[in-house]
Amino acid sequence: MTQGGAHATGRESPGQNDLRLRIEARIKRHERATGTGLWGMVLFLLISFVAYSDFAILPELSDSFRLALGAPPPAELISLALVVYAFSGIVRTLARMSNNVPSYLGLMHAAFFAAFYGFYHLSAALPDNFWAVFFSGISVLGLENYSLWSYSNAAIRTERALLDSMQRRGDEEG
Repeated sequence: MTQGGAHATGRESPGQNDLRLRIEARIKRHERATGTGLWGMVLFLLISFVAYSDFAILPELSDSFRLALGAPPPAELISLALVVYAFSGIVRTLARMSNNVPSYLGLMHAAFFAAFYGFYHLSAALPDNFWAVFFSGISVLGLENYSLWSYSNAAIRTERALLDSMQRRGDEEG
């Protein structure tokens, strides 16, 4: 056996084969993560299509249920909350990107933007504010997806470079 662990016949040792399989599994996990990131965007777009018609496909809320909910907040307060949420979502994503932190919050953002559609609908201001929610959501979710894609592609390049290094070392020893 040579120093690098490859057998004299040129085959990988069990340890090297195990390491190669673990690297390939990490590559596949990162490739799946880039696709997973799109689910938040798809969910947001589906909710947006329903919200565009002011939730016409959903049944109307009963008067007793609306009474139980209480008075809706004024549209100005909802708009203020939307601006604060969108701005903080963008800043938070940029901070994670600059620190190379691989978390993805797209599904959570999709749920929050769906809530903004709901609040505007309850306050009868959705037609006037639909595009504000839509473009805020597209901006935050687009940045989230770019962050996930960027991190995953960098990790895949690193893992493939490691595989190439192992292959070259094996070729030199074999």
